Amino acid sequence: MSVTIIFGTKRLGQSVAQATSEKYPDQAVITVEGLKGAKKSRRILMNTKAAELLGAEVGEVQEFVFASVEMGENEPNQVLIANRSTIEDDVDVTYKTSKNKVSYGEDSSEKGKAITSSHACNEIFSFLGLDDTSNVEFELNAFEAKELEALEYKVIVIQGANSVEVRITDRSGQVLDALLATKLLKVIRGNLS
Repeated sequence: MSVTIIFGTKRLGQSVAQATSEKYPDQAVITVEGLKGAKKSRRILMNTKAAELLGAEVGEVQEFVFASVEMGENEPNQVLIANRSTIEDDVDVTYKTSKNKVSYGEDSSEKGKAITSSHACNEIFSFLGLDDTSNVEFELNAFEAKELEALEYKVIVIQGANSVEVRITDRSGQVLDALLATKLLKVIRGNLS
């Protein structure tokens, strides 16, 4: 007589797909976790549909790139996310995904690919001006732009005997006007603190 004993499952007779449910099965959604308490990492979670669209394969670790886009006065800011493998240029900062799907938490049976980075979560909440006391869900949409112009600035610090001069130039070496330079210095100061 042959007997099979299965350990570690409460849902006998169900496949893994039946045992877990997705909140948005037909919609690509990314969840950015809010504050979780001291010494607890926060994550950016991709449901199955979002992971598919971004090329995040289960069983593999991928690298992702985030960019903040200011759309103008009358439109909300946007955060872009892209799979590093789709970008030809050099990228300074990337975030790695989990190899496999991870649980969204104790109050959910949902699982998805995750990027564990409290810093990235803080940056997203801060840039979008959102309250980070709870999780926020974002629908993943294609960014309708044929070309996205990335600005690159160079900060030159010249230290004299009694003073420090800071010059900010664009990629071509042109010195920026005072208003834009002041805004950039505030952003730099905020990132350093």
